[in-house]
Amino acid sequence: MSLFKVLLLGLLIPASLTKFALAKNADVSVTGLTSAPALQAEPRELNVIGSTLAPEEIDRAVLNRLMQEIAHQPDRAASVLGLRRETLQDVFISISNARNFINDNEMANLRAMCEAWDNSVLEGDARIEEALEAYKNRRQLTLDFIQKFYRLVVADIESILIEPEQLSFGRYMDDRRRRMASAGNVYSSVIVENVRSGAVSINFHCRDNRPPAGAQ
Repeated sequence: MSLFKVLLLGLLIPASLTKFALAKNADVSVTGLTSAPALQAEPRELNVIGSTLAPEEIDRAVLNRLMQEIAHQPDRAASVLGLRRETLQDVFISISNARNFINDNEMANLRAMCEAWDNSVLEGDARIEEALEAYKNRRQLTLDFIQKFYRLVVADIESILIEPEQLSFGRYMDDRRRRMASAGNVYSSVIVENVRSGAVSINFHCRDNRPPAGAQ
């Protein structure tokens, strides 16, 4: 197991997610994410105007957009970032490997919702709210994992840059974080917002003899 995976699985991932990450991604290679200093850095607070992109997803959104820019306009990306072409290729590989490793695991979120619904002893709106809370809690575990994972990806990219490139890359990331936070982009969607819409989601996803009558 690489040093990156030891850091990722031993320091960052909650125990309930570690088993899943290993099982789902055992054959995926992630290059060189070994920069420990990022674990000590506190992320800057972001003012997210739109409600469609969680703060934990912003670094992923910025880096995935950067990967597209490198693929389609490499000369422009190199100029904007102030990077050498060979370094730009290394950045692309790091982001691509990270994208292949991570997923939202929405099915696990839905399973948590349906299990809470099936096992609940409550009735009406209280039962619906219990199921929705289980969904939100499970989804938050995924978001926390995504945020911590992409902190390591950013640290890995910074580790291959010389000092002037680190400064320009840092400015790029800060600028794109602010833009992405306000753009209303969607990466992992929330399927439930309240009891009424939650009842619709439960009826659609969960098999049960007792319908969520509280939202009628």
